[in-house]
Amino acid sequence: MSTENFRATPPAPAEPRPYRFPDVHRHELPNGMKLLLAVRRSAPLMTVRAVVHSGAEHDPLDQPGIAVFTAEMLEEGAAGRGSMEIAGEVAELGAALYCGADWDASLLSIDALGRHLDSAVSITRDLVRFPEFPPDELERMRKERLTAILQQKDDPSVIAAHLFNRFVFGKTSYGNPSTGTEESIRGLTRAEVESFYARHYAPNNTSLLVTGDVDPDQVIRSATEAFGSWERREQAVHRPPQAEAHDATRVYLVDRPGSVQSEIRLGHVGVARDCEDYFPLMVMNAILGGVFTSRLNLNLREKHGYTYGIRSSFSMRRSAGPFVISTAVRNEVTSGAIREILSELDLMREGELSAEELAVARDYLEGVFPATVQSAHDLSARLQEMELYGLPHDYFDHYRERIAAVDAEEIRRVANKYLDPSRAAIIVVGKAEDVEAPLRALEHPVGLFDIEGNAVR
Repeated sequence: MSTENFRATPPAPAEPRPYRFPDVHRHELPNGMKLLLAVRRSAPLMTVRAVVHSGAEHDPLDQPGIAVFTAEMLEEGAAGRGSMEIAGEVAELGAALYCGADWDASLLSIDALGRHLDSAVSITRDLVRFPEFPPDELERMRKERLTAILQQKDDPSVIAAHLFNRFVFGKTSYGNPSTGTEESIRGLTRAEVESFYARHYAPNNTSLLVTGDVDPDQVIRSATEAFGSWERREQAVHRPPQAEAHDATRVYLVDRPGSVQSEIRLGHVGVARDCEDYFPLMVMNAILGGVFTSRLNLNLREKHGYTYGIRSSFSMRRSAGPFVISTAVRNEVTSGAIREILSELDLMREGELSAEELAVARDYLEGVFPATVQSAHDLSARLQEMELYGLPHDYFDHYRERIAAVDAEEIRRVANKYLDPSRAAIIVVGKAEDVEAPLRALEHPVGLFDIEGNAVR
């Protein structure tokens, strides 16, 4: 074979290597705190992660942002030490510390060398059990958050994302920004932060996840010493957010007079993470708009040149999160882009699916999975999924084979079940003067709003 022919023929892909998720050791302290650990000794690293099973979903409707704010305040002062002392201790370990919250949980995570297990657990204990919420640090964080909220008012992509959630989820916690509003953050008091902490931070509402190069017996000893005396507290019954579906597709035009392009968000309520159709949904979404070679991208980017990129996604949480298609296009093609998106949704539900499309999507999802379980930090995130959503202990052992088993009939079934272009919310943040008339030609009701989401007409 000539050198030219050899170089012109790419090697065939090899069969995927077998994968087995590390054994998960489970232990529960007498106070109800759960301990999960997974050993992997491929590198001398570990992750210690405290997961409080209350996140932004638990924000009171009049206090959006309090879960995230409370979690981020943990590292600002605890157990008699200020933020600089805590940061110094973490730096001495050569570790990385994260405190924050998502919709389903509040998190504290430390990545460090395995030999620093006891120190990492000790820091975790102090921050989770003995936070002090120093007034001066709270005021500094308040100012930083308010500045960020102010800056976001100039970002059309953030405006579109926030208003999409509001119009889809209405008066539920999912309809509010998880980081809060200007009003809620400005009025937040230290007493309210302490109250949120007292309601939700308890051993029987917390799981400690330890992954990587660790000894299970040492983990249990260290965790018992650090958290065994933490007193359990009864947790109030929580009602998850429930949003009603739209009765028809509506367009929400958000006027931003200086915009030369339109930010588009199109979608509706999706599914929860424990959805029985998770795997066919993942493959279906990859075909529709989840990867660069998706139908939406090939249509709006490659065929029409409307956008640099477009994506679809299901945000799966403890409760049903959003299904959303996101893109930005020139003002003059805004209505045309929406027509093409709606058309692709109809085709996904009713059209033909080629064997090549299906194979490409499955191969991609199978191929990227190993990259999501490589490090101790990756394993910790997967353990968190298992714990929060009640996934079976062998769930990730069979992840790739369940992706590979998805067939064309399942794709059509879940597309018809979970995609509903007839009852979608379409948010357009752009110059109303340029895009309103073409949008009204789409024959869906159009409402005009300002960037705060207030109706203009």
